[in-house]
Amino acid sequence: MGIDWCATSNQIVSCSADRNAYVWKQTPDGKWKPTLVALQINRAALCVKWSPLGNKFAVGSGSKIVSVCFFEKEQDWWVPKQIRKTMKSTITCVDWHPNNTLLACGSTDYRVRVFSAFIKETDSGDSDSAWGVKSSFQTLLFEAYNGHGSWIHCVCFSADGNKLAWAGHDCSLSIAEARTGNPPVVRTIRTHYLPLLSCVWVAPNSVLGAGHDCCPILFNYYGPMKGISEGKMIDLKSESQGATKVSAFSHFQNIDRMATTDTADTRLTTIHQNSITELCIMKGNRSKALQVTSIGRDGQLVIWDMDSLPSQIAGLTIN
Repeated sequence: MGIDWCATSNQIVSCSADRNAYVWKQTPDGKWKPTLVALQINRAALCVKWSPLGNKFAVGSGSKIVSVCFFEKEQDWWVPKQIRKTMKSTITCVDWHPNNTLLACGSTDYRVRVFSAFIKETDSGDSDSAWGVKSSFQTLLFEAYNGHGSWIHCVCFSADGNKLAWAGHDCSLSIAEARTGNPPVVRTIRTHYLPLLSCVWVAPNSVLGAGHDCCPILFNYYGPMKGISEGKMIDLKSESQGATKVSAFSHFQNIDRMATTDTADTRLTTIHQNSITELCIMKGNRSKALQVTSIGRDGQLVIWDMDSLPSQIAGLTIN
């Protein structure tokens, strides 16, 4: 149910409802060879993410557990260590702090948490951050309640790791900013858009989100005092074609992509014709994203040129 690629090691990790994970490594002949990782969970594995250094990965599951896996060279296999503290429901999303030792988790108990995922076998050096000093594995450093009925769809650290963004099912976007010596400050905006399913930082103070509106939406963060701006859609909409008769091909395409059998052309004005499920930076990084990709339930993958968008859409700023 989850998949992630590591740019550092060129390895892929996948997880699924079979309660296992696989690490895929490319052989010299170009084929991908899987290695089984026994997660020791009794519910489906739902999400997975490589750490920035590529020496471990985290898997969220329906077992109310996050499995942090690292490679044991002596035994030649991937070993899971489990974060169990305080979590009371399914883990829906995870993201790593840039320092490779902190892990953010979102779950269906309406909470976002930041844990220490420091593993002495793989991690070394100073892991202090604005979220707290170096701590033992599964120490809880931050927790935020998003409101009853608002389970968490996505979490994402900023490039410097001092800000954490997350989106809830109540159509909200929240940002927590941590500053050394002070508790993190949380700011939330409840938008007039439909719930976001994915979000990613594209600049030091700009978050790109997407979900059931079938269009990426840009939000700007102006600090703990001013909070978050109302989002702005970045899709370059075309004029509506109205209700017209469709071909047999389009009829079956509508059944496949939009679960409808309407004989009229009900095509949306947005590029994506169904919910966007994930955003990913293709070129650049979270401090300056040059190109971002989106994938949706319509089967499309779209590349967004972030550099050219401000000149094409009035009032759009990326900061």
